[in-house]
Amino acid sequence: MEDVKTTVAPFANIESDYLTIDEFLKEFEEQGFPLPKKQIDFRRKTGEINGHHISQELGFKVVSGQSRRLVIPKEEAVKYLQRLKKQSVQITYKDVKSVVESYDDVMLKPARAAMRANRNFTGKIEDEVKGKLVEWGLAKYAYEKIGLELVIDFALITVTTRKRDEGDFVRKLVDGKDVSIPEGLKLSVKSTSGNLLAVPEVETTWEGDWFVLAKLHIENKFLYEAIKAGLGLMKLDFERNLGWFEIRGFVSKKDFTDLTKSYKGVNLPPPFSMDNDFGRDNFIMLPTQLNQNPQDFIDLLNQVKKSSV
Repeated sequence: MEDVKTTVAPFANIESDYLTIDEFLKEFEEQGFPLPKKQIDFRRKTGEINGHHISQELGFKVVSGQSRRLVIPKEEAVKYLQRLKKQSVQITYKDVKSVVESYDDVMLKPARAAMRANRNFTGKIEDEVKGKLVEWGLAKYAYEKIGLELVIDFALITVTTRKRDEGDFVRKLVDGKDVSIPEGLKLSVKSTSGNLLAVPEVETTWEGDWFVLAKLHIENKFLYEAIKAGLGLMKLDFERNLGWFEIRGFVSKKDFTDLTKSYKGVNLPPPFSMDNDFGRDNFIMLPTQLNQNPQDFIDLLNQVKKSSV
């Protein structure tokens, strides 16, 4: 795997050994990893669920001599940046173009055959593109890191009671040939806001031996800019970064559906509860309960690459 090296150089303009939340956000944006403050608020939460201690992902705390402000050690920020670089890829308009080109048949079908929910057409398009960009991001990550070519399913459903696509990677390309990924190594990518891995119980019976939690950090205006470009009001730079794709963690289906390790319900207890409940019981895990080691995920992808049916 490519060795990503990060030093304190990006933080050299900060003399203190600690960063405030604002300093942290500014530095990460300059490094190409912009995060909204609400993400920091979520990633520094800690608590207990079903007797399991949930640790902070980012160790912001009040330190003596820092004016009672929440701060994080500079070295911890550096290590976190290094980890993000190892578990992310950049997303450009070229990626959006590829998704739309492959997804054209789905885009024009009614909700029953393709679209998610009963939303206005523009909202549906945005949901579909963002949803598929998550799968695209994982496939791009696998190819950039180890040359693994995962096959994304852009097909329409034929049975209306079944999801159109299940977010699974069950096939790969080997020397240009489409081959199946063997049992035990099939991947299912999920992106419930990227803050938690939540899967309805019925969906855990579908294909996928490993669940991958991912988050798409992308400019909200990307669709509007594409519309303006289509109307000749502006030109798009297809190489421009729109944001980045982040792997938040992964877990085997066996561990995820083990209620001694995960939580089952329509919501999580405070302080991790969401604004809205799920419509039915979900298996739920928070990112820090998943394996967040980038090298372990690369090792899993290498198993997929080397596997044969």
